[in-house]
Amino acid sequence: MPDRDPAGAGPSEDLHVTHTIDLPGHGTLHGEIDLRGDFSALLDGVPLGGRRVLDVAALSGFTSFALEARGAEVVSYDREGGRHWDLVPFCDGIPAADLVALLDTHQARIARAYRFCHAALASRAERVEGDPYDIPAAIGPVDAALVGILPQLRDPFRGLHGALRLVQETAIVTGLLPRRSLFGRLAAMRGDAPLMFLPRPGRGNPFEAWWRIPPRTVRHWLHVIGFTETRVAYRRNRHDGRTRYAVIGRRTRANRTAI
Repeated sequence: MPDRDPAGAGPSEDLHVTHTIDLPGHGTLHGEIDLRGDFSALLDGVPLGGRRVLDVAALSGFTSFALEARGAEVVSYDREGGRHWDLVPFCDGIPAADLVALLDTHQARIARAYRFCHAALASRAERVEGDPYDIPAAIGPVDAALVGILPQLRDPFRGLHGALRLVQETAIVTGLLPRRSLFGRLAAMRGDAPLMFLPRPGRGNPFEAWWRIPPRTVRHWLHVIGFTETRVAYRRNRHDGRTRYAVIGRRTRANRTAI
């Protein structure tokens, strides 16, 4: 459902800011991810002025508001509550019966952070919440989509296909290169690194990512979906040292919405 409630007078412990953001009148709110110096490079010159853009997994809103600042009309899409998380099974330390309620609370704090930032920036973006695998057709056609949720989905191709059903022109899919070795990072950039399944028995973290997805795999998936002209942009983040990529695809084949 659309969510455009105004934020309160100031930030509080009831907000969870996922991405560091600068807000007029409030200064800098710090999150676990800081893309402030890198987002433009990842967009790699994709024209946004006057375009309608779907931001999939908008979280507390940094990417949506950054897209809007570049002239886009933005629809922010995010999970509706804990039941829409793909949790790793057989976790340790947290009773399974408590996980959905815990995530309901966490997701509500993220939504409140979005509303707070939305109000502080006088944003016109629309927020819609639901199932990441079933983005509603009622949103309508969009010119482009930004998709950054794939590693957290148990079925990332299904999630990508669903996210791009509404897209008429451009897909922007972001991800992380491996942290560990130079060889691994170079392999992922060259395209001969496999899809890596991340959960390990006994580690017991229900919230960890499912996959490390190299750019080559994303390009392959985009070609299958009908985005056959693709390129990759890379950016090493100055805050955490991680190298992020964006695979940018242009739709060249008509969307088969019935499949």
